[in-house]
Amino acid sequence: MNIQTIDLRGTLQDVASGWRAVASVRGLQFSERILDAELRVMGDPEALRRVISILLDNAFKYTPAPGGVVTLAAEERDGSALISVRDNGMGIAEEDQPRIFERFYRVDKARSRELGGAGLGLSIAQWIVQQHHGKIQVESALGAGSIFRVELPLAAASAQKELLTR
Repeated sequence: MNIQTIDLRGTLQDVASGWRAVASVRGLQFSERILDAELRVMGDPEALRRVISILLDNAFKYTPAPGGVVTLAAEERDGSALISVRDNGMGIAEEDQPRIFERFYRVDKARSRELGGAGLGLSIAQWIVQQHHGKIQVESALGAGSIFRVELPLAAASAQKELLTR
């Protein structure tokens, strides 16, 4: 990975701009709520783009139109950058949630084949987030949609932690 200090806002805005057209074609509403201040993290911009694209791809894939809404948000809280992708799609059953980050796991095998994919996206996203010393989690309910949250340490916070552990 090409780890460097980046302003995460730019990465998020770049990814979001590509998904606006997809939302229009698919008949979904797509909105962004990205903090107006810098969100500096130590990260690989391409890898983080991939994480956000995986989460948005899933949200768009499993949110039916018309009436489907997908939101990308980013904020700072307690020394971390918090990114969330929220949808009002079909949701994930509670019993499936612990396994969705496993390689090749698909919640509904037949539906996943129809929509494409090999069940690798979320495991790749989790690996990338872990390489950035972050966390990824899901909150979901069948028929009510999902919220995927990614937490990454801010650059200043991670540098400070490194100094304290020396």
